[in-house]
Amino acid sequence: MELCRDYFPTRAYRIAEMRLGSLLGGERDRLDLIAEKLGRDYAIGLDNLKEELPNIISFAREYHAAYDSYLKAVLPQQDKPIQCRAACGNCCHHYPMSVEPFELIFLYQELRKSDDLITVMESCRRRADMFNNLFEKRLEAVNSEDEAEDQALHDYFAQWVPCPFSDRKGDCRIYGFRPVSCRMYFSQTDPCFCKPETLLTPQNESYIVYLPDNIEEALIGISEHYAGLELPESYFGGLVSMNAFEGVLG
Repeated sequence: MELCRDYFPTRAYRIAEMRLGSLLGGERDRLDLIAEKLGRDYAIGLDNLKEELPNIISFAREYHAAYDSYLKAVLPQQDKPIQCRAACGNCCHHYPMSVEPFELIFLYQELRKSDDLITVMESCRRRADMFNNLFEKRLEAVNSEDEAEDQALHDYFAQWVPCPFSDRKGDCRIYGFRPVSCRMYFSQTDPCFCKPETLLTPQNESYIVYLPDNIEEALIGISEHYAGLELPESYFGGLVSMNAFEGVLG
């Protein structure tokens, strides 16, 4: 899989990058001030999560909009057109990682509005348990957490378990609220090659659109301010952990 980081600095690219930098820098500064007032290293904990919800949700929306603008600036620079299409959903059989804590909070708040929250949480728990079991088995063999995680991610994809938010057609039921980990993944080859048996072959040309290093650093600074919640970075495991905060969210 190709990791796309360097793009020609077109006007659209510069504007998108500056928008992201300004947005994330402002949020990091805001959280720094909260942490300073509270006299601790992090800003968001169980003691002020409910109070901060409106700010967290507003920021998550803005971040997703800014990232989408960034995509519009960089995707035209790819040498081949994107082959992703509606009702494909093949990539939605992966186990998403590196989901930011504020994204988990934002999505969970949206899920709370639905009548099937319990069913969704059970589905997320089963997938999290499946991945954790695969990870533990790999860790026994390789004795390296990073390598075991990489192998477990491939093992999970090979199980071909769809995302709990995919409908029967393969469309995403929470498309507007999905995290950047889902937004950044693209394929330049036919969806028939986005399958476990062809994922690591030349037939599959998929790539991830990462953010510039300075933006990634700002994201790390923001996410560190959520350390008090101890949320895992995995999509499904993170949502299950959010479910434990129902008493706090009210």
